Amino acid sequence: ITQGQIGGCIYISGVPGTGKTASVHAIIREMTRESEAGDIPPFSFIEVNCQRLPKPNALYSLLLQGITGKQAAPVQAATMLDSLFGSAANARQPTTVVLLDELDHLVTRKQTVLYNIFEWPTRTKANLVVLGVANTMDLPDRMLPRICSRLGLQRISFQPYLHTQLQEVISSRLTGLDAV
Repeated sequence: ITQGQIGGCIYISGVPGTGKTASVHAIIREMTRESEAGDIPPFSFIEVNCQRLPKPNALYSLLLQGITGKQAAPVQAATMLDSLFGSAANARQPTTVVLLDELDHLVTRKQTVLYNIFEWPTRTKANLVVLGVANTMDLPDRMLPRICSRLGLQRISFQPYLHTQLQEVISSRLTGLDAV
């Protein structure tokens, strides 16, 4: 975004509780402040917890509504998003950052939703950044090669806390409660 009107994908993985989603939220808050100050171009942010979707393709309807305000059934929404991310008119729109938390819930046999969501940001006029967060470290390795190629090498891995780090976190939380 700092370079203006770009797209891309980042896969963020790690065991539960390591701060993956919290870190993304902190970065988005900072980017929002920078955007409001005029330091980076404006952007929009959409967050989806994929675990809450009734079916993976319901993501299309949520994204369409979040980006355009329009409502459509999943199949129609997919077609509309496909057209939107390839149009010259979209190139003039602010970048949209999409956080897909619990990304592993989008995995299906054909992996069509995953393919589309990681293919759209590769288009030059898409202005779409997809941040996929999952607890599964090897999810990209289990994806079809055509999807894995869209992810590229943009991966961030959160390592589990060490025993001493957990002690520090707990102590810092308890200190604020006057419990220590």
